[in-house]
Amino acid sequence: MSQNGETLCLVVYDVVEDRIRQKISDACLDYGLERFQFSAFSGRLDPTRRRELFLKLKELLGSTPGRILLQPISDDDVEKQLVFQQQAEDGSAQEKGDAWPEPGAPRPTILKF
Repeated sequence: MSQNGETLCLVVYDVVEDRIRQKISDACLDYGLERFQFSAFSGRLDPTRRRELFLKLKELLGSTPGRILLQPISDDDVEKQLVFQQQAEDGSAQEKGDAWPEPGAPRPTILKF
């Protein structure tokens, strides 16, 4: 856990309705998370903000079919992560650089083969 009590968190969701899915995405962005897949975000949150975000996402989902996972990850586990990313031959798959950014944490280890 970092000095201010924030922990890296992943938010992953599978929601049937487009309008609700967009609202969930917007809420994740409002909490300072960064998208790394269409329905997956990461960022550092303290326990209070984690609970707030989870309750907000649950409220947004309402009775719509779907699933939401908000998973904190320990700093020890973050240090051990491995990421594989492959770009299109023309390099168009990635505009920001070699890896998806992680707020407040070192970049992940990238394995290129």
